Amino acid sequence: PQSPTHTLFDPEGGVMAMRGVWQLQKLVVNYCDWGGSSRGIRAFMESHLPALKEKNPQLEVVTQLVRGQHPNLKGIY
Repeated sequence: PQSPTHTLFDPEGGVMAMRGVWQLQKLVVNYCDWGGSSRGIRAFMESHLPALKEKNPQLEVVTQLVRGQHPNLKGIY
């Protein structure tokens, strides 16, 4: 096991960085602007995504409008 001095933890207890290097580099959010299955992700983008971006300046966050498709979230490590 690694020493806690080499690992940064998030408030929920998960490992976010190893030896000062953030593991998640980019977050890609694909959504549809009219589809019902994207309703929740659109609400998330309005209410929570700005705070997520502000709290994590090292993380590149990209939103992509993809009409007629179900929403998905892709993390690039």
